[in-house]
Amino acid sequence: MENSEKLIDQFLLPFDDRLTSLVQELRQFFKSKTKPKYELVGNSTISLNIGYGFTEKAWDCYCAIIVYSKHINLSFPSGAFISDPNNLLVGNGKRIRHIKIADYDDMTNPDILNLILEAKSAALAKFDDKNCEFKDVKTLVKPIKGIKKRL
Repeated sequence: MENSEKLIDQFLLPFDDRLTSLVQELRQFFKSKTKPKYELVGNSTISLNIGYGFTEKAWDCYCAIIVYSKHINLSFPSGAFISDPNNLLVGNGKRIRHIKIADYDDMTNPDILNLILEAKSAALAKFDDKNCEFKDVKTLVKPIKGIKKRL
């Protein structure tokens, strides 16, 4: 098992089996369906954050899986700037919006996939290289700056 996968497994230890399984299913969904260049993983005192994007910067992620002790949010770091005709996104901050994910079946909702793909397109629009089909996802595991690790 790759070192980053071992670290992610360690980060998932405090969570129950249901959340852990759902996180792994969501990770595979993002890698296979949205083809990011990077999977950024950060462990904080209150959550495990797994972002998907085209640079090593967290704010450049188009979407993220945020794992809390009892639930998972699908976070859109620039969610305030994408269209949401079905009002699925929750939040009223300047940038971030999210959707609570109860189980993997939520990811089969075409409206959620459309939001993810729109967020991905908006993120790609910032770059000169519009090639969004990456063969391998590079997983980077780092503690979030300024926040103590839970483990």
